[in-house]
Amino acid sequence: MHSPSNVYPQAAQAFRHFFQELREAYLERETLFTQIELALLSREHVLVVGPPGTAKSAIASAVLGRILDEKTGQPSLFAKQIAESTVQTDLIGPVDFKVLTETGRTEFITDDGMLGATHAFLDEVFDGRDMLLRSILNVLHERELKHGRRVTSGRIECAIMTSNRYLSEVLARSPELLLAFADRLSFISFVPKSFARRPSRAAMLHRFAFNLRPELRATLTLQHLDVLQEAVERVTVSSHLLEAIEMLADELERALTAQVSKLPDYVPTKYFSQRSVVKALWALKAAVVRDQLYRRPDRSLEATVEDLDALRWFFLLGGPQADEAELLLKVAVDPRERAQLEIVRIEQKAFDAALTKVRAELGTGVEREAGSLGATEDLKAVEALSRNFQPGIVSTTAQRLRTKLVPGPRHPENRVALLGAARGLLAAVEQRVVRGPVEGSESRPGLVLFSALADTLELCRLTPELRPRLQAMCEAVARFVMQALEVMALNAESLAFDETVVLEALIGLADNLSEELGQVSGLLTLLAEGSSGAVARLRIAEAESRRRAVAALRQRATSAFPATRARRDPLDALSADSRRLTLLEQALCKLDPAQRGLKQELLQPLGSAYARDVLSTTPFERIDQLARTVQSVAENLRREGLAPEPVFAECREILEARLREYVSQLGREVASPPPAPQAAVSGEAYNFYRGDFSTHVRDGELASLIGLDGQLAFARPPSATSFLSEAVREAVARVELSFVQTRLKYLRNWLTQLLTGLPAPQTIQNRATADQVFDRLVKSRFPLLTLKEGELVRIKGVLGQLTAIPGELSDSARKLENVLRGIDDDFSRFSKQLLELRASF
Repeated sequence: MHSPSNVYPQAAQAFRHFFQELREAYLERETLFTQIELALLSREHVLVVGPPGTAKSAIASAVLGRILDEKTGQPSLFAKQIAESTVQTDLIGPVDFKVLTETGRTEFITDDGMLGATHAFLDEVFDGRDMLLRSILNVLHERELKHGRRVTSGRIECAIMTSNRYLSEVLARSPELLLAFADRLSFISFVPKSFARRPSRAAMLHRFAFNLRPELRATLTLQHLDVLQEAVERVTVSSHLLEAIEMLADELERALTAQVSKLPDYVPTKYFSQRSVVKALWALKAAVVRDQLYRRPDRSLEATVEDLDALRWFFLLGGPQADEAELLLKVAVDPRERAQLEIVRIEQKAFDAALTKVRAELGTGVEREAGSLGATEDLKAVEALSRNFQPGIVSTTAQRLRTKLVPGPRHPENRVALLGAARGLLAAVEQRVVRGPVEGSESRPGLVLFSALADTLELCRLTPELRPRLQAMCEAVARFVMQALEVMALNAESLAFDETVVLEALIGLADNLSEELGQVSGLLTLLAEGSSGAVARLRIAEAESRRRAVAALRQRATSAFPATRARRDPLDALSADSRRLTLLEQALCKLDPAQRGLKQELLQPLGSAYARDVLSTTPFERIDQLARTVQSVAENLRREGLAPEPVFAECREILEARLREYVSQLGREVASPPPAPQAAVSGEAYNFYRGDFSTHVRDGELASLIGLDGQLAFARPPSATSFLSEAVREAVARVELSFVQTRLKYLRNWLTQLLTGLPAPQTIQNRATADQVFDRLVKSRFPLLTLKEGELVRIKGVLGQLTAIPGELSDSARKLENVLRGIDDDFSRFSKQLLELRASF
């Protein structure tokens, strides 16, 4: 174990020796090793691309495979070569079949995948399928696996991914995939095919020829990296440098985007998102520690402007330095190689120009920030408020100052003017609340003033320099709110003395009161932090003010709502008043949910008047027409929010009176002349039966009455078995019985005339005569009426309803059933004999 005093120097020395040894072994890979160092220090990932034979995989293995865990003496490394057949479980770990068989849930043994190791090496990463690579990128970026409702955190800190493909190939295959890599990976490096310096190739050949390749003996442990990573976390970055990072990112994005228009095939290596700016901050911190390790061991862990140059390894495609890139371009033959080197050169030039511009502009940062903050305008607005207080301007000014002060300007000098404006705003608000809730022509404080107070308190609460004034401010506002609540209740109660107030005005007043009291509730939450003792009293006062306001508004609504309407259409009157009362009830329910039922209470008389008007005046010729009117009235009442039950209970006498009147008109005797012999055979008797006769003989009304009574069952008294009285039912039944008797009398006479006019079947001697008789029978249309149209069956159903009524009506109906049966028997006997006779010839 190392003592705490020398653990950092030991870790620093181990880190330097580890990578110095690697640099000696792998020539002209300085940029790649620098990016890997920064990735290890900042716990980020690296993508290495380039043609085969450039030692990409060897370098990744030599780095990650030799970082050991002191506890085990082994590397914490997950290594996998990606292929098209690679699936997700190959990388995140196999399915836990024990859990799957016992619970049916799919879980993964992540300790066996890359989340279970500190480092990962994924070789030939672009050989995998796009969906697999996207999911793996998300896992690497978030360091966790989401599966269902479970989230499994991983140990992974740094992954090195390699590919033999050029970025141009990846871009042609899947631009979105390359964008995903550029956004989630901090470092991307290109390893060229050739050496830029001829001595490097000679040294490589000499080593292999004489077996003089340097041995890699230096050790680096996870514990060493932990110490250095903690140092990275301690690096401080001033607001001055934070602004520089933003400026550099913006300027570099503009410069590289301009290159896209010149080179259509070019895509910037870095995707400039908010995520990439945050990652740039950590890359800068890691660069500070790396600079301390290699160049300036005595430097403090504080980033400086000079450290910005190290961000080239983050923002750009890593590769040969500028002079080496120029040399490689002269000898490169492969167009893909040339394109990649050209990108390295373009991005390096763009970065140098952007960094130069940022360094030049950093000296004017205070003035530029002051201009963008606009503190002078805020001071002018506050000064105007001291002369003419306007709540709306108070709200906008307080919100604007809060945005500028929290978290605040980068440069402390620019905070002074903003604080001056904020203190002036607080003074203006304090002066206003001292004057009380009613001022000038105002009848009550109003929503805008409450919003201004809330925004001012929020500014005071969130700004550290203003917090000492928060308690006094809260106490002053609490006294103001207490007075305002009393004024709001009195304002509502004053409506009792204003006869000009109409229902629409009450709706607006209720909505305004609801919003104002809701704003008061929000104010009480803010006041609790600075004046908790007053909040309890204010909540009681708020509830009392709410109760008094609701009672006053409801009382005024009851008297303001007119009892009658002069509109011609009663349904239009009901609909219009229903809409107004719905809005009023909704507004009152916002103040007090117990106010439901006001609409029903005030609208019920109008609903009854509408129903009485429609049910007493709408003409009808059949009971089913009256039933449709009843249904329409019930639906209209329900649509307007009225319960139809009490309304129809009031209208029961109207319905029965109209039914009695209707029955009395139907009760007149209808003549039933027997058809002439010729008409019985020619079909004229059928036409008369279906025409004029049926118009006057309206049977089926009893069934319609039973349907109407069932339709009105919702309004039936609890102790009653039906809505309509037995007297009405009996009156309709008597008329129905009379009509059935008339029909049967006509049918009996028609059948008698028909059978008399046709030869008896037993007298027919040949097929021709039988066919002639058959044709005359069909022409009479009596078979059509009884068989196809089922008239006898229909009449039998009507008689069945009549026989269910006890007493004299039932006896009379049974007698008519015998008559009906006789008609059916006589016709059936004749037609059966005739058909059998025709078949026998």
